Amino acid sequence: MLRVKDYCVIGVLFSVDQISKWIASQYLTFLYPVSIIPSKVSFILVHNYGAAYGILQHQRFLLLAVSMGVILGCLFFSKTIIQSKWSKWGLIFLLSGALGNMTDRLIFGYVIDFVDIRIFPVFNVADVLIDCAVGCFLWEMFVDRKKVSRK
Repeated sequence: MLRVKDYCVIGVLFSVDQISKWIASQYLTFLYPVSIIPSKVSFILVHNYGAAYGILQHQRFLLLAVSMGVILGCLFFSKTIIQSKWSKWGLIFLLSGALGNMTDRLIFGYVIDFVDIRIFPVFNVADVLIDCAVGCFLWEMFVDRKKVSRK
């Protein structure tokens, strides 16, 4: 079960995502990259009308419904989901990232992406949080469970 301090962490992570997107929107020019490490990493303003890897382009209401379902499901089943510190952090990261991208879709109709590492599609802080959530859940499933079963 999530506690007040967990919701505060979610609020901070959500704020970092939204502030970083605001900064990107203010200081980056659409589709003109700012090189950080030449040919490797740059910042570039992109409006993503789809989901991960560009799937489901222009399906705003479907993606909003899925985001809302994920958020409500996480909140409703949080007591069941949280089995260890890993799943608790996974849930915190997942809620923060889902809220961040859902907020963009609600306000703008697209998600603001701005980090370009050449081997991945352009992404944002919320995407990193969702990836961290998946990592936490996988860690719990494959590493923590093995430790418990050995004991």
